[in-house]
Amino acid sequence: MDWKLLSTTKFKEIYYRLIFRQCYLCQSSSKHTFCHHCQKGLNPNLICCQQCKRPSNQTQLICGQCQRNKPSYQVCVAPYLFNGTMRTLIHQIKFNHGGHFIRPLTERMCQHLVSEYQSRLWPQQLLFVPSHPKRIRQRGFCQTQLMAKQLHKQLQPILGKATPNLPKTNPIIKMIHSQAQHTLPRKARLTAPNKSYQIQGQIAEHVALFDDVMTTGSTIEACCKQLLKAGAKRIDVWVIARTPDKPH
Repeated sequence: MDWKLLSTTKFKEIYYRLIFRQCYLCQSSSKHTFCHHCQKGLNPNLICCQQCKRPSNQTQLICGQCQRNKPSYQVCVAPYLFNGTMRTLIHQIKFNHGGHFIRPLTERMCQHLVSEYQSRLWPQQLLFVPSHPKRIRQRGFCQTQLMAKQLHKQLQPILGKATPNLPKTNPIIKMIHSQAQHTLPRKARLTAPNKSYQIQGQIAEHVALFDDVMTTGSTIEACCKQLLKAGAKRIDVWVIARTPDKPH
């Protein structure tokens, strides 16, 4: 764990939010976490497949890919498109030590989850898609772990005892250090994660699987298959943003 990063993150939160009342992203004057201009760049994922939440220009309920190969998960919550301000925020977190952006992002995710689960049972366990240890050493942190912890913290005062349990040690292990997904062509992204993940720990029957961004869905699907083998009966996928496939 990069403690220097965490302390810097806390300082920036106080700096922008309490002292100078500035927008987290562009530092313009703002009473809110993000100014009006940056808020407009957070594009909601409204027209999408109702199964995998893949963005689409069509209004069909289920996309062709899900009709041909039904995903291993039952529910997918993906409130934003991975473009505009959202793309900038997540890239800042992953590549530029922008840890102070995690809390405002997970706050929005928390709000969407509470709305989505008004008539659903909450999962018993919250897990996250992990990075390989080598990648964690390179960055000094695992962004999905930090996001999942913050999201869990924000859900607790709302859900109380119904809050999904976040294990101290994530039972999903990435065994193979592969090239970063965002650098791979679509065909390679679809096949790369197939044997990358293993489960080492106890799995609840109803699991929430968190990731920051879903593109092809291959990483999520690889993790879900392993979770089902380990005893999960139902998997809900929680991702902050969904990106459409590039034209090919």
